[in-house]
Amino acid sequence: MKYAATDEIIAIRLSEGEDIADSLIHVCKACDVDSAVIVSAAGMVSSVTFGWYNGRDYNTETVREIMELTSLSGNVSFRGGALYPHLHGVFNKPDHAALSGHLLQAIVFNNTELFLKPLATVHLGRSFDGSFEALSPEKRM
Repeated sequence: MKYAATDEIIAIRLSEGEDIADSLIHVCKACDVDSAVIVSAAGMVSSVTFGWYNGRDYNTETVREIMELTSLSGNVSFRGGALYPHLHGVFNKPDHAALSGHLLQAIVFNNTELFLKPLATVHLGRSFDGSFEALSPEKRM
């Protein structure tokens, strides 16, 4: 992994075998960032675990296949005393068929490039809303 950070953006290059979510947590900790938005991402993966929330927990499906990461969206917030990357992605197979959904894990194949926007004036927390821990943004003082 390589990264460079300023107040306005963090550019990240992940290498083969690295997990996208774990890498985002590592970079955010290293850069003292507790709230951020995914700006863009492009690259390839060798394995993706999707989660579908059924109202109680996640039904999961792992796809072990080399695919192109064509879109990644989401944020990094603070949940239960730890950083929490909430990520959704779109992945293309060689025949251009797309798979998408909530990401629980995505392992990089070859490389992936990510751009992360740290939030200096808003803190992204999570709080229970009666169903699950939903985003609870607050303006920083």
